[in-house]
Amino acid sequence: MKAFFKTYGCRVNQYETEALREKLTKNRFAEVSDDFAEADLCVINTCTVTEEADQDALRLIRKISRRNPLARLVVTGCLASRSPEEIQNAAPQALIVGNKDKENIPALIGCGIAPAPSSISGFWGHSRAFIKIQDGCDMGCSFCIIPSIRPQLSSRPFEEFKSEIEGLLKNRCPEIVLCGVRLGRYLSRDLEGRRVDFVGLLERLIKLPGDFRIRLSSLEITDVTDRFISLMARSEGKIAASLHLPLQSGSDKTLKEMKRWYTTGFFRKRLDALREKIPHCAVFSDVMSGFPGENNADFEESLAFIREMKFAGLHPFRYSSRPGTEAEKRTDHLPEKTILARAQSLRSLDKELRTKLAAQAVGSVRRVVVEGRPGKPEGLCEDFLSVFLNQYPGPGFAQVRILSSSGPDAFAEVCSREDRSEVAAAA
Repeated sequence: MKAFFKTYGCRVNQYETEALREKLTKNRFAEVSDDFAEADLCVINTCTVTEEADQDALRLIRKISRRNPLARLVVTGCLASRSPEEIQNAAPQALIVGNKDKENIPALIGCGIAPAPSSISGFWGHSRAFIKIQDGCDMGCSFCIIPSIRPQLSSRPFEEFKSEIEGLLKNRCPEIVLCGVRLGRYLSRDLEGRRVDFVGLLERLIKLPGDFRIRLSSLEITDVTDRFISLMARSEGKIAASLHLPLQSGSDKTLKEMKRWYTTGFFRKRLDALREKIPHCAVFSDVMSGFPGENNADFEESLAFIREMKFAGLHPFRYSSRPGTEAEKRTDHLPEKTILARAQSLRSLDKELRTKLAAQAVGSVRRVVVEGRPGKPEGLCEDFLSVFLNQYPGPGFAQVRILSSSGPDAFAEVCSREDRSEVAAAA
Protein backbone atom coordinates (compact mmCIF):
# COMPACT_ATOMS: atom_id res chain seq x y z
CA MET A 1 0.00 0.00 0.00
CA LYS A 2 1.29 3.44 -0.94
CA ALA A 3 0.61 6.15 1.65
CA PHE A 4 0.67 9.93 1.23
CA PHE A 5 0.99 12.17 4.30
CA LYS A 6 0.42 15.92 4.55
CA THR A 7 0.78 17.98 7.72
CA TYR A 8 -0.48 21.49 8.36
CA GLY A 9 0.40 23.63 11.34
CA CYS A 10 2.68 23.26 14.31
CA ARG A 11 5.61 21.01 15.11
CA VAL A 12 3.41 18.97 17.44
CA ASN A 13 1.33 18.05 14.40
CA GLN A 14 4.49 17.26 12.44
CA TYR A 15 5.69 14.91 15.16
CA GLU A 16 2.32 13.16 15.33
CA THR A 17 2.32 12.62 11.57
CA GLU A 18 5.86 11.25 11.69
CA ALA A 19 4.94 8.81 14.47
CA LEU A 20 2.01 7.54 12.39
CA ARG A 21 4.13 7.29 9.25
CA GLU A 22 6.72 5.26 11.11
CA LYS A 23 4.13 2.91 12.60
CA LEU A 24 2.78 2.08 9.16
CA THR A 25 6.10 1.79 7.35
CA LYS A 26 7.96 -0.10 10.11
CA ASN A 27 5.25 -2.73 10.16
CA ARG A 28 5.36 -2.88 6.34
CA PHE A 29 1.74 -1.92 5.93
CA ALA A 30 2.74 0.98 3.72
CA GLU A 31 5.48 2.66 1.74
CA VAL A 32 5.58 6.44 1.53
CA SER A 33 4.51 8.24 -1.64
CA ASP A 34 5.01 11.94 -2.37
CA ASP A 35 2.12 11.94 -4.85
CA PHE A 36 -1.43 11.77 -3.52
CA ALA A 37 -2.70 10.86 -6.99
CA GLU A 38 -0.96 7.47 -6.90
CA ALA A 39 -1.49 6.73 -3.20
CA ASP A 40 -3.82 4.08 -1.78
CA LEU A 41 -4.00 5.91 1.54
CA CYS A 42 -3.95 9.68 2.07
CA VAL A 43 -3.58 11.03 5.62
CA ILE A 44 -4.12 14.75 6.14
CA ASN A 45 -3.20 16.17 9.57
CA THR A 46 -4.95 19.52 9.83
CA CYS A 47 -4.54 22.80 11.71
CA THR A 48 -7.29 25.26 12.63
CA VAL A 49 -5.43 28.17 14.19
CA THR A 50 -6.55 30.44 11.32
CA GLU A 51 -9.20 30.45 8.61
CA GLU A 52 -6.36 30.24 6.08
CA ALA A 53 -5.15 26.98 7.66
CA ASP A 54 -8.69 25.57 7.42
CA GLN A 55 -9.02 26.50 3.77
CA ASP A 56 -5.58 25.16 2.79
CA ALA A 57 -6.49 21.75 4.20
CA LEU A 58 -9.99 21.72 2.71
CA ARG A 59 -8.61 22.58 -0.75
CA LEU A 60 -6.27 19.60 -0.64
CA ILE A 61 -9.00 17.30 0.68
CA ARG A 62 -11.29 18.28 -2.23
CA LYS A 63 -8.45 17.84 -4.70
CA ILE A 64 -7.70 14.34 -3.45
CA SER A 65 -11.40 13.45 -3.63
CA ARG A 66 -11.55 14.56 -7.28
CA ARG A 67 -8.25 13.20 -8.56
CA ASN A 68 -7.94 10.01 -6.53
CA PRO A 69 -11.46 9.03 -5.45
CA LEU A 70 -10.46 5.39 -4.82
CA ALA A 71 -7.87 6.29 -2.17
CA ARG A 72 -8.67 5.79 1.51
CA LEU A 73 -8.78 9.34 2.84
CA VAL A 74 -8.12 9.93 6.55
CA VAL A 75 -8.40 13.46 7.94
CA THR A 76 -7.21 14.14 11.47
CA GLY A 77 -5.87 17.01 13.55
CA CYS A 78 -7.37 20.18 14.97
CA LEU A 79 -9.83 20.99 12.16
CA ALA A 80 -11.10 17.40 12.38
CA SER A 81 -11.67 17.94 16.11
CA ARG A 82 -13.27 21.38 15.77
CA SER A 83 -15.43 21.05 12.66
CA PRO A 84 -15.80 17.51 11.28
CA GLU A 85 -18.86 18.59 9.30
CA GLU A 86 -16.76 20.94 7.12
CA ILE A 87 -14.53 18.02 6.21
CA GLN A 88 -17.52 15.75 5.60
CA ASN A 89 -18.97 18.33 3.20
CA ALA A 90 -15.69 18.53 1.33
CA ALA A 91 -15.14 14.74 1.20
CA PRO A 92 -18.12 12.60 2.24
CA GLN A 93 -16.03 9.43 2.03
CA ALA A 94 -13.33 10.66 4.43
CA LEU A 95 -12.61 8.94 7.72
CA ILE A 96 -12.48 11.81 10.22
CA VAL A 97 -10.37 11.21 13.33
CA GLY A 98 -10.05 13.82 16.09
CA ASN A 99 -6.87 14.48 18.01
CA LYS A 100 -7.85 12.15 20.85
CA ASP A 101 -7.92 9.15 18.53
CA LYS A 102 -4.89 9.93 16.35
CA GLU A 103 -2.86 7.05 17.75
CA ASN A 104 -5.67 4.63 16.82
CA ILE A 105 -5.58 5.44 13.10
CA PRO A 106 -3.68 2.22 12.14
CA ALA A 107 -6.39 0.10 13.78
CA LEU A 108 -9.18 2.24 12.31
CA ILE A 109 -7.91 1.60 8.77
CA GLY A 110 -7.49 -2.12 9.38
CA CYS A 111 -3.79 -2.37 10.13
CA GLY A 112 -3.29 -4.74 13.06
CA ILE A 113 -0.69 -2.79 14.98
CA ALA A 114 -0.65 -3.31 18.73
CA PRO A 115 -1.42 -0.10 20.65
CA ALA A 116 1.76 1.62 21.82
CA PRO A 117 2.85 5.16 22.70
CA SER A 118 3.93 7.19 19.71
CA SER A 119 7.64 7.27 19.06
CA ILE A 120 10.03 7.78 16.17
CA SER A 121 13.52 6.65 15.24
CA GLY A 122 14.12 9.34 12.59
CA PHE A 123 12.30 12.11 10.75
CA TRP A 124 11.29 11.60 7.14
CA GLY A 125 13.31 13.87 4.83
CA HIS A 126 15.06 15.76 7.64
CA SER A 127 18.30 15.58 9.59
CA ARG A 128 16.66 17.06 12.67
CA ALA A 129 13.89 15.37 14.62
CA PHE A 130 10.88 16.94 16.33
CA ILE A 131 9.91 15.29 19.61
CA LYS A 132 6.54 16.01 21.20
CA ILE A 133 6.80 16.05 24.99
CA GLN A 134 3.74 18.10 26.00
CA ASP A 135 0.20 18.72 24.79
CA GLY A 136 -2.65 21.04 25.63
CA CYS A 137 -3.20 24.66 26.67
CA ASP A 138 -5.61 26.15 29.20
CA MET A 139 -4.63 29.82 29.02
CA GLY A 140 -7.72 31.14 27.19
CA CYS A 141 -6.32 33.95 25.04
CA SER A 142 -9.34 35.75 23.64
CA PHE A 143 -8.38 35.12 19.98
CA CYS A 144 -7.26 31.49 20.24
CA ILE A 145 -9.25 28.34 19.43
CA ILE A 146 -6.61 25.86 20.67
CA PRO A 147 -7.73 25.64 24.35
CA SER A 148 -11.09 24.31 23.12
CA ILE A 149 -9.40 21.82 20.75
CA ARG A 150 -6.51 20.66 22.95
CA PRO A 151 -7.69 21.67 26.46
CA GLN A 152 -6.07 18.93 28.50
CA LEU A 153 -2.57 19.69 29.77
CA SER A 154 -0.51 16.51 29.54
CA SER A 155 3.19 15.64 29.55
CA ARG A 156 4.89 12.50 28.32
CA PRO A 157 6.75 10.50 30.98
CA PHE A 158 10.38 11.55 31.04
CA GLU A 159 11.77 8.04 30.65
CA GLU A 160 9.55 7.43 27.62
CA PHE A 161 10.88 10.23 25.47
CA LYS A 162 14.36 9.98 26.98
CA SER A 163 14.66 6.50 25.43
CA GLU A 164 13.20 7.87 22.19
CA ILE A 165 15.87 10.57 22.07
CA GLU A 166 18.60 8.05 22.93
CA GLY A 167 17.43 6.00 19.94
CA LEU A 168 17.61 9.04 17.68
CA LEU A 169 21.11 9.84 18.89
CA LYS A 170 22.20 6.26 18.16
CA ASN A 171 20.89 6.86 14.64
CA ARG A 172 23.15 9.93 14.47
CA CYS A 173 20.45 12.56 14.62
CA PRO A 174 22.36 15.81 15.32
CA GLU A 175 19.54 17.99 16.57
CA ILE A 176 16.48 17.28 18.71
CA VAL A 177 13.67 19.84 18.64
CA LEU A 178 11.45 19.62 21.73
CA CYS A 179 7.82 20.47 20.95
CA GLY A 180 4.63 21.12 22.85
CA VAL A 181 1.53 23.27 22.67
CA ARG A 182 2.73 24.89 25.92
CA LEU A 183 6.23 23.49 26.08
CA GLY A 184 7.23 25.37 29.21
CA ARG A 185 4.34 23.81 31.15
CA TYR A 186 5.95 20.38 30.93
CA LEU A 187 5.63 18.51 34.24
CA SER A 188 6.12 14.81 34.89
CA ARG A 189 7.95 12.43 37.22
CA ASP A 190 10.93 10.15 36.78
CA LEU A 191 11.07 6.47 37.68
CA GLU A 192 11.86 7.32 41.30
CA GLY A 193 8.75 9.49 41.50
CA ARG A 194 10.71 12.75 41.57
CA ARG A 195 9.08 15.81 40.03
CA VAL A 196 10.53 16.77 36.64
CA ASP A 197 9.60 20.21 35.33
CA PHE A 198 10.72 21.79 32.06
CA VAL A 199 14.11 23.01 33.30
CA GLY A 200 14.61 19.74 35.15
CA LEU A 201 14.15 17.67 32.02
CA LEU A 202 16.59 19.92 30.12
CA GLU A 203 19.13 19.39 32.91
CA ARG A 204 18.77 15.65 32.40
CA LEU A 205 18.82 15.72 28.61
CA ILE A 206 22.01 17.76 28.24
CA LYS A 207 23.81 15.09 30.28
CA LEU A 208 23.06 12.41 27.70
CA PRO A 209 26.22 11.20 25.92
CA GLY A 210 26.80 12.07 22.28
CA ASP A 211 27.40 14.99 19.96
CA PHE A 212 24.03 16.71 19.58
CA ARG A 213 22.15 19.85 20.42
CA ILE A 214 18.65 20.54 21.67
CA ARG A 215 16.46 23.19 20.10
CA LEU A 216 13.26 24.43 21.68
CA SER A 217 10.05 25.22 19.86
CA SER A 218 7.91 28.14 21.07
CA LEU A 219 8.19 29.17 24.71
CA GLU A 220 6.22 31.88 26.46
CA ILE A 221 8.15 34.81 27.90
CA THR A 222 7.03 33.72 31.39
CA ASP A 223 8.96 30.47 30.86
CA VAL A 224 12.21 32.43 30.49
CA THR A 225 13.02 32.29 34.19
CA ASP A 226 16.39 32.99 35.79
CA ARG A 227 16.77 29.25 36.35
CA PHE A 228 16.14 28.53 32.67
CA ILE A 229 18.55 31.26 31.52
CA SER A 230 21.26 29.97 33.85
CA LEU A 231 20.94 26.43 32.49
CA MET A 232 20.99 27.58 28.88
CA ALA A 233 24.10 29.70 29.54
CA ARG A 234 26.05 26.81 31.05
CA SER A 235 24.88 24.15 28.58
CA GLU A 236 27.97 24.77 26.38
CA GLY A 237 25.88 24.85 23.23
CA LYS A 238 23.87 21.72 24.00
CA ILE A 239 20.80 23.99 24.11
CA ALA A 240 20.80 26.06 20.92
CA ALA A 241 21.05 29.79 21.56
CA SER A 242 17.86 30.57 19.71
CA LEU A 243 14.37 31.04 21.13
CA HIS A 244 10.92 31.66 19.69
CA LEU A 245 8.98 33.82 22.16
CA PRO A 246 5.51 34.87 20.97
CA LEU A 247 4.78 38.54 21.63
CA GLN A 248 1.51 38.89 19.65
CA SER A 249 1.44 42.67 20.17
CA GLY A 250 3.73 45.40 21.44
CA SER A 251 0.78 47.42 22.73
CA ASP A 252 -0.22 46.91 26.36
CA LYS A 253 -3.81 47.84 25.55
CA THR A 254 -4.00 45.16 22.88
CA LEU A 255 -2.23 42.56 25.04
CA LYS A 256 -4.80 43.12 27.78
CA GLU A 257 -7.68 42.70 25.34
CA MET A 258 -6.04 39.58 23.94
CA LYS A 259 -5.98 38.25 27.53
CA ARG A 260 -2.25 37.70 27.34
CA TRP A 261 -0.77 37.40 30.83
CA TYR A 262 2.22 39.76 30.58
CA THR A 263 2.93 43.37 29.73
CA THR A 264 5.51 44.85 27.38
CA GLY A 265 7.46 45.89 30.47
CA PHE A 266 7.63 42.30 31.69
CA PHE A 267 8.61 41.08 28.20
CA ARG A 268 11.42 43.65 28.05
CA LYS A 269 12.67 42.75 31.53
CA ARG A 270 12.92 39.02 30.77
CA LEU A 271 14.56 39.62 27.38
CA ASP A 272 17.12 41.91 29.03
CA ALA A 273 17.86 39.18 31.59
CA LEU A 274 18.32 36.62 28.81
CA ARG A 275 20.66 38.83 26.80
CA GLU A 276 22.71 39.77 29.84
CA LYS A 277 23.69 36.11 30.28
CA ILE A 278 23.50 35.00 26.61
CA PRO A 279 24.09 38.08 24.43
CA HIS A 280 24.39 35.99 21.23
CA CYS A 281 20.97 34.34 21.66
CA ALA A 282 18.75 34.99 18.63
CA VAL A 283 15.12 35.66 19.55
CA PHE A 284 12.22 35.27 17.12
CA SER A 285 8.58 36.08 17.78
CA ASP A 286 4.97 35.71 16.65
CA VAL A 287 3.18 39.01 16.02
CA MET A 288 -0.46 39.46 15.05
CA SER A 289 -1.91 42.22 12.91
CA GLY A 290 -5.49 43.41 13.00
CA PHE A 291 -6.77 42.26 16.37
CA PRO A 292 -10.27 43.74 16.89
CA GLY A 293 -10.11 47.29 18.18
CA GLU A 294 -6.44 47.77 17.27
CA ASN A 295 -6.18 51.38 16.08
CA ASN A 296 -3.33 53.05 14.21
CA ALA A 297 -1.71 54.27 17.41
CA ASP A 298 -1.81 50.75 18.90
CA PHE A 299 -0.19 49.30 15.81
CA GLU A 300 2.52 51.97 15.64
CA GLU A 301 3.24 51.37 19.33
CA SER A 302 3.55 47.66 18.59
CA LEU A 303 5.97 48.27 15.70
CA ALA A 304 8.13 50.52 17.87
CA PHE A 305 8.31 47.91 20.63
CA ILE A 306 9.21 45.15 18.14
CA ARG A 307 12.09 47.26 16.86
CA GLU A 308 13.20 48.00 20.41
CA MET A 309 13.34 44.27 21.22
CA LYS A 310 15.75 43.66 18.31
CA PHE A 311 14.25 40.36 17.28
CA ALA A 312 16.14 38.22 14.77
CA GLY A 313 12.94 37.59 12.81
CA LEU A 314 9.18 37.50 13.05
CA HIS A 315 6.33 35.17 12.26
CA PRO A 316 3.72 37.76 11.25
CA PHE A 317 0.15 36.59 10.87
CA ARG A 318 -3.24 38.19 10.38
CA TYR A 319 -5.96 38.05 12.98
CA SER A 320 -8.43 35.33 12.04
CA SER A 321 -11.85 35.17 13.67
CA ARG A 322 -12.25 31.74 15.25
CA PRO A 323 -15.71 30.44 16.15
CA GLY A 324 -16.45 30.36 19.87
CA THR A 325 -13.62 32.66 20.95
CA GLU A 326 -14.19 35.89 22.89
CA ALA A 327 -12.63 37.98 20.13
CA GLU A 328 -15.09 36.61 17.58
CA LYS A 329 -17.98 38.16 19.53
CA ARG A 330 -16.50 41.67 19.43
CA THR A 331 -18.18 44.31 17.28
CA ASP A 332 -15.04 46.26 16.39
CA HIS A 333 -13.45 43.91 13.85
CA LEU A 334 -11.18 45.72 11.43
CA PRO A 335 -11.63 45.92 7.65
CA GLU A 336 -9.69 43.22 5.80
CA LYS A 337 -7.84 45.92 3.88
CA THR A 338 -6.47 47.36 7.12
CA ILE A 339 -5.45 43.93 8.43
CA LEU A 340 -3.64 43.11 5.19
CA ALA A 341 -1.78 46.45 5.12
CA ARG A 342 -0.56 45.98 8.69
CA ALA A 343 0.45 42.39 7.95
CA GLN A 344 2.51 43.65 5.03
CA SER A 345 4.27 46.14 7.32
CA LEU A 346 5.15 43.29 9.67
CA ARG A 347 6.40 41.12 6.80
CA SER A 348 8.62 43.99 5.63
CA LEU A 349 10.00 44.38 9.14
CA ASP A 350 10.59 40.62 9.33
CA LYS A 351 12.63 40.74 6.11
CA GLU A 352 14.62 43.69 7.47
CA LEU A 353 15.41 41.82 10.69
CA ARG A 354 16.39 38.58 8.93
CA THR A 355 18.53 40.53 6.45
CA LYS A 356 20.41 42.02 9.39
CA LEU A 357 20.88 38.57 10.98
CA ALA A 358 22.37 37.21 7.74
CA ALA A 359 24.63 40.23 7.16
CA GLN A 360 26.03 40.07 10.71
CA ALA A 361 27.00 36.43 10.18
CA VAL A 362 29.25 37.12 7.15
CA GLY A 363 32.85 36.18 7.86
CA SER A 364 32.04 33.94 10.83
CA VAL A 365 32.65 30.21 11.10
CA ARG A 366 29.59 28.31 12.24
CA ARG A 367 28.67 24.78 13.18
CA VAL A 368 25.59 23.80 11.21
CA VAL A 369 23.23 20.87 11.00
CA VAL A 370 23.29 19.77 7.38
CA GLU A 371 19.86 19.75 5.77
CA GLY A 372 18.66 19.48 2.21
CA ARG A 373 20.15 17.05 -0.29
CA PRO A 374 23.33 16.75 -2.39
CA GLY A 375 21.89 18.90 -5.18
CA LYS A 376 20.64 21.61 -2.84
CA PRO A 377 22.51 21.50 0.47
CA GLU A 378 21.66 23.82 3.34
CA GLY A 379 22.85 24.20 6.90
CA LEU A 380 21.08 25.42 10.02
CA CYS A 381 23.14 27.49 12.45
CA GLU A 382 22.76 27.54 16.21
CA ASP A 383 20.94 30.90 15.96
CA PHE A 384 18.45 29.48 13.43
CA LEU A 385 20.08 31.20 10.46
CA SER A 386 19.72 28.95 7.42
CA VAL A 387 22.65 29.04 5.00
CA PHE A 388 23.10 27.72 1.47
CA LEU A 389 26.20 25.51 1.20
CA ASN A 390 28.62 25.24 -1.71
CA GLN A 391 28.76 21.45 -1.40
CA TYR A 392 27.05 18.61 0.41
CA PRO A 393 29.30 17.45 3.27
CA GLY A 394 27.05 14.57 4.31
CA PRO A 395 24.53 14.34 7.14
CA GLY A 396 25.19 15.51 10.68
CA PHE A 397 27.22 18.55 11.72
CA ALA A 398 29.61 20.55 9.55
CA GLN A 399 31.83 23.57 10.09
CA VAL A 400 31.16 26.26 7.49
CA ARG A 401 32.41 29.76 6.76
CA ILE A 402 29.72 32.28 5.84
CA LEU A 403 30.95 34.16 2.78
CA SER A 404 28.14 36.51 1.84
CA SER A 405 24.51 37.42 2.23
CA SER A 406 21.79 38.76 -0.01
CA GLY A 407 18.72 39.96 1.81
CA PRO A 408 17.76 37.31 4.36
CA ASP A 409 19.77 34.62 2.52
CA ALA A 410 23.29 33.62 3.56
CA PHE A 411 25.85 31.62 1.57
CA ALA A 412 28.63 29.51 3.03
CA GLU A 413 31.45 27.20 2.09
CA VAL A 414 32.16 23.97 3.90
CA CYS A 415 35.46 24.39 5.75
CA SER A 416 38.55 22.51 4.66
CA ARG A 417 40.19 20.06 7.06
CA GLU A 418 42.66 22.79 8.05
CA ASP A 419 39.81 25.15 8.81
CA ARG A 420 38.11 22.48 10.92
CA SER A 421 41.31 22.02 12.92
CA GLU A 422 41.61 25.76 13.33
CA VAL A 423 38.06 26.03 14.62
CA ALA A 424 38.56 23.12 17.02
CA ALA A 425 41.74 24.66 18.38
CA ALA A 426 40.07 28.04 18.83
CA ALA A 427 37.21 26.44 20.73
